[in-house]
Amino acid sequence: MQIIDKLYENYKPLYPVDRFCDPYKALFVDIETTGLKKETTSLYLIGCGYYCEDGFMTRLFFADNTSEEIDILLMFREHLFKYTHLIHFNGSKFDIPYLEYKAGVYGIPGLFDGTDQIDVYAMCKPLRYLLFPESMRQKAIEGFLGIKREDKFGGGELIEVYKHYEANNNEADLKMLITHNREDVLGMHLIMPILFYLDFKDAPLVYEDYRINKYTDYNGDECEEVIFEYSTPLSFPRSFVAKTESMYVKASAKDRHLSIRLPIYSGTMKIFFDNYRDYCYIPDEDTALLRSIALALPKDKYVKATKEKCYQNITGTFIKQPSNTFTPVLRSSYKDKKKYFKFPESFKTEAAEDFGRQLINVFFSMKHR
Repeated sequence: MQIIDKLYENYKPLYPVDRFCDPYKALFVDIETTGLKKETTSLYLIGCGYYCEDGFMTRLFFADNTSEEIDILLMFREHLFKYTHLIHFNGSKFDIPYLEYKAGVYGIPGLFDGTDQIDVYAMCKPLRYLLFPESMRQKAIEGFLGIKREDKFGGGELIEVYKHYEANNNEADLKMLITHNREDVLGMHLIMPILFYLDFKDAPLVYEDYRINKYTDYNGDECEEVIFEYSTPLSFPRSFVAKTESMYVKASAKDRHLSIRLPIYSGTMKIFFDNYRDYCYIPDEDTALLRSIALALPKDKYVKATKEKCYQNITGTFIKQPSNTFTPVLRSSYKDKKKYFKFPESFKTEAAEDFGRQLINVFFSMKHR
C-alpha cells in the first residue's frame, strides 16, 4: 500500500466551516472502489483532505492490490482519530456505508464513532432548482463555480484502469487513479462556497423599483412583463440565472443586484368570497351580490350562491403571486390554485421586499421531478 500526500500551500477555508465545527477538526473523505455493490467489490483508495497551518493537505491511502484493502482501512482509522467531523459529497449514500461495511468485514468496530457527518450534497439539495436543474453532481458544481480539473474521468471509468494497474503496476495508470481521487477531495474544499447560496432562502432584499418591458413572443404577439429590481447584502461567488415557467431571476455577484421578471396577464380574473351563504349568484351578470341586495331583484334573476359561484369579475392586468401578499387575491376559477393580484393598482411598495423573498423561495420549495 501507499500513502500519498500533497500539500496545497496557503489554501484556507473558502466557506466558514466553523459554522459546523473547528476547521482543523474536519476531514474531507472520498473513496474509490471496483464497483457499487459493497458485498462483491473492493475498496482500493481512501482519499482525505484537511486544513493545516500551511494550507490544505490531501492524503491518499492507496491499495496496490485488493488484498491490501484492510491495510488502507486500518491506516485510515488511525488517521481519523484526530477529527470530529467528516465532510463528503453524497457520502451518506455510498462512501460511509461502504466503509462501515468493509470495517465490519475485517472486525474493525465503531469506525465512525465520535464523528459527525457533513454531507455537502445533501446540504445543497435545496439549491437544485435555483442553480442545478439539470445535474447536481460534484463536477456540475465545480463547473458552475469555474473550477478547472486535470482529471477527465468518472470513478466508474477507472475500475478497469485499476485492474490494469493491479496486474502491471503501470505508473500512468497510477497517475490517473491518484489524480481523479485527489481532485475529488480537493474539489470538495473548492466547492464549499456553494453553501453561500443557501442564504438566499429568506434572503434580506432591498426593493429598488420596477419597470415594464414590452416584447414580441415567438407567436408574434405583443406581451408585457414587469421587472422588479432588488439589491441584497449577501455575498455569493458567482452570478446566476434561474427560471420557472413564469419567472426569470438574474443575480449579479459583482454588485449584489437581483432582477426578477414576471409576465403581466391581461383579461378577467375573479375575486371569490368565503362567506358564500351570505351571497346570491346573478346568472345574467355572472356575478355574486350580497343576499340583502339580491333579494330586491325578481326571484328568477338570482340563485343561492355556491363556493364556485360566489365571485365578482375584475378586468385589467395581473401578476401571479406565491401567497396572499397583495389583496384582493384573484384567481381564474375556483379550482385554480394560482393566485394573482391586480397590477399595478394592488402593488404596495411596503410589501415589495417580502414579495421578492417569496419569489426567490419558490425555487427552494419546488419538488424533485
